Amino acid sequence: MKEKRQTIQKGLVWDAVTSATNHPNAEQIYEDIVMKHPSISRATVYRNLNMLVDEGKVKRIRVLGGPDHFDRTLGNHYHIQCTSCKRVSDIEVFDDINLCAKNIETYGYILDSYEIVFNGICPECQNKRAAQGQ
Repeated sequence: MKEKRQTIQKGLVWDAVTSATNHPNAEQIYEDIVMKHPSISRATVYRNLNMLVDEGKVKRIRVLGGPDHFDRTLGNHYHIQCTSCKRVSDIEVFDDINLCAKNIETYGYILDSYEIVFNGICPECQNKRAAQGQ
C-alpha cells in the first residue's frame, strides 16, 4: 500500500469521509464536497476514494444491491445494511463471531481480515411500511 502524494482534492475527500457520522457512498461524499467546492468533479472524488482505499486509510464496504459505502474505521467490525433504503450502520455483535475466523486456519489459510455485513430493515423503513399498510 504505497501512499501517493497528498493533493487538495484528496484532502477534501478524506475530510468528507472522516467527518461523516454514517457510512457514505461515493455520491454522498461528492454531494457533500461539491456544496463547498463546486469545481470538483465526480471522477476526482471517485479516483481519490479508490486511492484512499488502496492506501489502507479508508475501508470499502460492499453492500447488497447498492453502491459501495466507505468507512473510516479500519479494524474488523460489523455492519448492518437496510435492504430498503440501503443505509449502512455499525453494529455491535455480542457473541464471539471471531470463532468463525479462527476456524479458517483449519482450511490452511492465514486470515488477513474479514468483512461481515448483516442485512435487514431499519426502524425508519419499518415505520414507513407500517404507515403504508405493507
